[in-house]
Formats: sequence, structure tokens, C-alpha cells
Amino acid sequence: MKDSYSREINYLIISLSDKCNLRCVYCKSEDDKCEEDLDDILSLDDFKFLIKSFAELGINKVKFVGGEPLLYPYLKELIYFAKYECKIDEVSIATNGHHFCENAIELKKNGLDSIDLGIDSLKSYKYNAVTRGGNLNEALNTLNTCERLKIKVKVNCVLIEEFNTDELHDFIRLAKYNEVDVRFMELVPWGISKELYKYNYVNTKLLMESIDEVDSMNYEEESSVKYYKINNLKGRVGIISPSSPTFCNDCNKIMITHDGFIRLCYFADEEISLRDFIHKPIMFKEVIKNILMEKPRAHELV
Repeated sequence: MKDSYSREINYLIISLSDKCNLRCVYCKSEDDKCEEDLDDILSLDDFKFLIKSFAELGINKVKFVGGEPLLYPYLKELIYFAKYECKIDEVSIATNGHHFCENAIELKKNGLDSIDLGIDSLKSYKYNAVTRGGNLNEALNTLNTCERLKIKVKVNCVLIEEFNTDELHDFIRLAKYNEVDVRFMELVPWGISKELYKYNYVNTKLLMESIDEVDSMNYEEESSVKYYKINNLKGRVGIISPSSPTFCNDCNKIMITHDGFIRLCYFADEEISLRDFIHKPIMFKEVIKNILMEKPRAHELV
């Protein structure tokens, strides 16, 4: 599938739920109850229809997100369906890692290829604070379990000024001794994080290129990530900077929400309902081709 800017759209992000077991400061308010209207949530068959239809349209990467996708009761079944019945090349989840280990073997058997693991501090008290109750050991156990099971891990660290910018070298050491990708992410002025962005925004590019070990002229770009050349690493270290023009120029993603809307830009408020076209395969595919033409050239965050 191509949009009106000739970008190949091959990556589908599916939000399975708005529920999460943590309340990260840039994502949820402290008193957010995450109450979902059960009448609005897509059914398992709805999700299967969407995955199958998009696979037939050319999607070959699927990432399940939330909230926290591990809270969705049929996650394993959807991973199996995507990987083995729809022949999706790469199936992943974005998770905080809590309660992952007890499900890891089944998730691997069902076709899970990789995880995006959110860790914003490697100090227990700071991790607990930024997640409002999270346990760093749970996240690190998830990392170790994935390494043992050969599940690829991408550690996502949201940089927050005066909170975790002093931990860059600790995160780089994660990639030195483990086959993981560490990606430093910028805060974005979107949703609940707008206020945090005002006072705690960090330019990841400038910060990374200020580190002695980083060769600012030697890097590779992969989708929305810029990976820098750093010697003697088992993994990779990179940045995700939404303010960078390259963040959007090669965007290959679309997102489906848990209540049946398509979001053409992850950071856009605009959504288009697909509910009237689910389980109508011919109509659905034509509608999607038309909708893709509305995908914006770039976000409007900054």
C-alpha cells in the first residue's frame, strides 16, 4: 500500500486496550481509572478480520500495543493468528514488562518476534516514581528472559530533563553487554505530556552527540530511529526524535485503536471510524486505499 506521498505503508500498530497496570507520568494521570466501555471495544473476530485484511493489502509488520497489551486476554491467540495464519513477517508488542515472564514461553511459541520494552530509569526508586508504582526488577527480568528465548528487545527510554539524563551511560552499558537496542525518545507535546514537555524536554540528538563515544557523523537510519556508531557494543544505541524531519519522511505506519478507528499519524487527534466496514472485505479494502490518501506528510507537534 502507498499513500499520496508514495510512502510504502507496511507497518500496522494495533491498540488492544486502553488499560494499563502502570501510570507513567507522560502517559496517564495519577487518578486515571482506564475504564473502557465494553460495547465499544472490538471483538477478537474484529481484530482478526483487520489483521487478515491488512495482510492482504501488504502489511508485513504488526505491533500490538495498549495501554498494556499483556492485559488483553487473547493476546497469544492474536499473535499466533498474525504470525502463522496471516504470514506476518514481524510480530511485536510494546510492553512495560510486568507479568511478561510467566507468559514468555507461550508468547514465543505463538510467534512473538520482538518487544519494545519501556524502561525510563535503571534506578529502582526513580523507575517506581516515573511509573507510579512499577517494579524495575520486573522489567529487567523481562529483558533477561527475552535474551534467553531469543526474542529481540528494543529498550525505549523517554528522556526527561532533571530526571534521567544522568543515566545515559548506564543505558549504553545495557547495549554493551546485551544484544538489545536502546532508543532514547523525546517527550512530545501531545496528550497529558504537554505540561511535562514545557519544562522537561530534552533534545536527544544534541545530548547523544555530546557524548565522547558517539561519532555524530557515523550513523544509520532505520524507520524513525537513528542508530549511532559506538564501538564495542553487542547491541545498538539510537534516538527517536519526532522533531526531526526524517521522522515523518519515511513513515510506514498506521494505527488501529481498540474501539475501531484508524489513526493515520500516531500523534494526530484525527481518527476515522472503520466499524461500518469490518467483516465486509471488498468494501473494507477499497475504503482503506482511499483513507490512506489522507495520511499527512508530517505531524504538527512542533
